Amino acid sequence: MYEISDGFLTLQVELGEDLPEAIENADGWVSLPTGERWSATFLTYREMGRIMERWAGTGECLAGTYFTCPDLVVTRRPGVHEMFAAVRDLVSSGDHEMSLRRLE
Repeated sequence: MYEISDGFLTLQVELGEDLPEAIENADGWVSLPTGERWSATFLTYREMGRIMERWAGTGECLAGTYFTCPDLVVTRRPGVHEMFAAVRDLVSSGDHEMSLRRLE
């Protein structure tokens, strides 16, 4: 588990085996000062392509024809700092309420 915080919000990311600056696929949890918690699934464009190519062979999602995820945040570049920047922007604009999944 990798955690990054700036005193306003905390982003925890499940990394797996990749280094924090190279991660392209991660599950994250956002904690706000209000106590609210939100989930996020982070992918890069490249990782989405790899997943859909794999699904083309397994038959999932009409053989990789589409991809869906309720709390998806797609970043252009890999790394937890890219993920954090995206979440910070979502929270500052209030868009996290539409884009992320609120946890009870």
